[in-house]
Amino acid sequence: MASNPQMTGIEYPAILTDGGDDRLTLNSKGVNKYHCKPEPIKDSLFRGSCTCNIPTERAYNAAEAAFKALQREEVSVGDIMDGVRSSIKTLYNLPAGTEVFLCPSGSDAEYIPLLIAKTLNKGRKIVNIVTCDAEVGSGTLDAAGGCYFSDVVPLPDDDSAGQKLNKKSLQGLAEDVETVAIPARSKKSGEIYEARDPVQEVVDRCAAENSVPIVHCVQGSKTGIFEPYPDTNFGKMVSTRDAFVVVDACQGRFKEEWLDEYLRKQAIVLITGSKFYRGPPFSGAVLVPGSIMERLILTDVDMPAGLRHFMSANEVPPALADWRSALKEEDNVGLALRWVAAIEEMEPFLELPVEVRDAAMTAWHDALAEMIAKYQGTLELMENVDCLTIVSIRLRRKQGGYLNVAQSKQVFEWMTHDMSSKLDSDVAARRCYIGQPVSLTKEECVVRVAAGSDAIRLMCDNPKSALAEDAAILAKLALLVDAFE
Repeated sequence: MASNPQMTGIEYPAILTDGGDDRLTLNSKGVNKYHCKPEPIKDSLFRGSCTCNIPTERAYNAAEAAFKALQREEVSVGDIMDGVRSSIKTLYNLPAGTEVFLCPSGSDAEYIPLLIAKTLNKGRKIVNIVTCDAEVGSGTLDAAGGCYFSDVVPLPDDDSAGQKLNKKSLQGLAEDVETVAIPARSKKSGEIYEARDPVQEVVDRCAAENSVPIVHCVQGSKTGIFEPYPDTNFGKMVSTRDAFVVVDACQGRFKEEWLDEYLRKQAIVLITGSKFYRGPPFSGAVLVPGSIMERLILTDVDMPAGLRHFMSANEVPPALADWRSALKEEDNVGLALRWVAAIEEMEPFLELPVEVRDAAMTAWHDALAEMIAKYQGTLELMENVDCLTIVSIRLRRKQGGYLNVAQSKQVFEWMTHDMSSKLDSDVAARRCYIGQPVSLTKEECVVRVAAGSDAIRLMCDNPKSALAEDAAILAKLALLVDAFE
């Protein structure tokens, strides 16, 4: 059978790292900045879905099958993207009229609501209010302002190659955009910051100056913070498209009933397939309610020239023909395959009854808390009942206090290595992947043990086996912390 000449020279799984930003770049050791490879690692243990995934065997094989189908010209990248959109709509039973944009990551997804706001409010200033700052994606604030968040872009061209782009404005998107960052936590105490009043102040200012606010709400931060849906007094601003609500659900740790509610409230929702659902890094999507889509279809778009580095026509819903015609017809093969892998994990998880999933997540969370308590003086649980699949852990020093961010990053890396040559213990040999450190204050941080969809499915089928993996991960973590000094 004939092979696709456009796929010549492209190899699997290397293609999974293509069509993204610098977070996907592999170093001389064949791993990215999170010490992950774009393929399953034999005999490793994985609880790092809050940061960066090593794909499951199931996800990896599905993406490889799609790659081979592309090589044989049995399917096109556009066909795959259309299938992914259809799958997302079906799996989440999205309200009629909801459309799906696909993006290289949750960070790039921020460009879509910004462009929507600018398209429906031509000539007006946009004020993008990002809540839970420092506990959302590292590129979120830059992208929300219409700026590059990396020197590496998903769809490079002669203009972008070798350029220092990070934090520079995207041509045609950043003009007349202001960002307002509201922190996730108090810098002094580490307590969760209440965003309601600061958000209202900015929205009131926007109303007075005829600006258009975009208010974010985070459903699952890096440490599992779930912000309530904004009870901001918008007046009629949302219904008239003079204000927008963006729900950042990129961790994927939300209930379908919440998703339905947000979309019916006319919120734009950001999701990914590369966190909870264990798809390889990274894949994002933007869910746009039908009421907003109706307006977009009837409104001419001034497509920002800079967006060509992030999106092609394939990633835009077919209903927006003028958007698609304004973008390059270019194939982001890596993104298509990463979404295929994610869908392969989403399907069996979302087929489980909600009550079965919820019971498994509760059992997993409670069991982790009990295990951590056994390492008193070494591991300390930071309780968060809002998110059952992310467990945050402080690492205690022998002489008192906690390991700082730099020290915790060293432990985070050591977890991925065979440390048996340095530590006389069987648990030291196993390669374990957890969530990277997150700062709470200047002095304190946590690492995270995060269950992905595969771990929760295993909890449903064989809880003893699932928890044995967690026990081994915590044993190695405690061993490394205890031996650190």
